[in-house]
Amino acid sequence: MRQALNYLFKFSAGLAAFFLIAIALLILAQSIGRVLGIAVHDANEMAGFALAAGTFLALGPAFRAGTHIRVQIVLSHLKGGFRRVMETITLCAASFLGGYFAWWVSVLAEESYSYGDTSPGVLAFPLWIPQAAMAFGLIVFTIAMIEALVDTVCGREPAFARGEAVELNE
Repeated sequence: MRQALNYLFKFSAGLAAFFLIAIALLILAQSIGRVLGIAVHDANEMAGFALAAGTFLALGPAFRAGTHIRVQIVLSHLKGGFRRVMETITLCAASFLGGYFAWWVSVLAEESYSYGDTSPGVLAFPLWIPQAAMAFGLIVFTIAMIEALVDTVCGREPAFARGEAVELNE
């Protein structure tokens, strides 16, 4: 199971990297086009869609690697079993919220697909594509939180804790 999750998180991170490269290429094309007098229509809009997709696709891998921002003002002062209980409660709440948002963004993407919603720009880009990427990213993020929850409940160190420990030691 861990191997499958490793592949899922690497795949999501790879897609996020693809969209970040797409942003760079769109901005480069727009800059070169400006110099050559060629209009690159809707490059800003497409870069915005790529930013949304890349951001959401990176949530799960970042959380699992311990590089996602977690506010530990309270948890850093807790020790032992009480810390594990509080960590479990916060991971339960976060897993629920992640799943909730993943569900509704998935519904939004499906509705955009069924209605044929497109962006208002010149290219009329289908909105379900960036929305589906956002939904997939939220699903992967929720899976990462559920994995951390299961690890915490079973008394194992969650994957994000190793990344946070390395960061604290630097």
